[in-house]
Amino acid sequence: MNPAYKGVKFRYLILWTLLTIAALAFGGLIYIFQNNGEGIMPIVIFSQFALYGVAFLWLKRAYRKNQIDMKSLFQPIRKSDHLVRKTFFTLFHLTFSLAAVSYLFYLFSFIVPDYLLNLLEDNDSTNAFVNSTKVSSFFLIVLVAPVVEELLFRATLLQKLRVKYGNVAGILISSALFSLIHMNSGMIGHFTIGIFLSIFYLKTKNIWVPIICHALNNLVAFLTLTTSPSGSESTNITETITELQMVGPYIGIYALVCLIFMGWIAVKMIKDINQTTKLDEEQSMNQSF
Repeated sequence: MNPAYKGVKFRYLILWTLLTIAALAFGGLIYIFQNNGEGIMPIVIFSQFALYGVAFLWLKRAYRKNQIDMKSLFQPIRKSDHLVRKTFFTLFHLTFSLAAVSYLFYLFSFIVPDYLLNLLEDNDSTNAFVNSTKVSSFFLIVLVAPVVEELLFRATLLQKLRVKYGNVAGILISSALFSLIHMNSGMIGHFTIGIFLSIFYLKTKNIWVPIICHALNNLVAFLTLTTSPSGSESTNITETITELQMVGPYIGIYALVCLIFMGWIAVKMIKDINQTTKLDEEQSMNQSF
């Protein structure tokens, strides 16, 4: 563990983000007023790129201030990283994530049907937005987001938390916060993939591994959004809910089996990480004497 991460102050990132949001909101209102309420999509895309840009600039400043070499995070991919195995696991996780969301929708269809209708309508709006901004959305979702988010959550936040609270708490807290910023696209799946991206990083000590797995996850999601039919007609939504109620229990069983399997893998891998961390600390103590 690198104690230098203790000096990284995330409150400054929050401040930078809030100021950026305020500036973007002010500029966006002026732009919309000047264009009579039209052309909102460029504002949304620009705002997303701007927020990621601010996060990256903050990371560069935080690393320089605490004398942490960001370039050292990017190691060549080694055979021992088992990248192919990890990418296949990422694809498997996507099936779990889809099943978990579908099962929640199945439950919502009985408990809060009106809320489910709103969710499905929002999903149609997201599909329409991504399809109308394919090029910029591709760069944002598949290329920019994985790099910035992995540097932020795995390379920095995870490291800071594990220095202070240990590996388990660091993995769980950073993954929970990672899922919170993805509330609109499934928190359960983002929490579990956050755990495994954290494990991948700690096992390989190479930020390229979680970045590639994250990019693969986002690429499949992007292709799903751009190839699935869009449209918010009530008949289509009604048919979707009816089909969901027919297969919901089977989807739930699959999601539960996947969750048990992934939980077993995660516990096993975290035990290995804890053991490796303990050995590294003992070696560091021996070298200091």
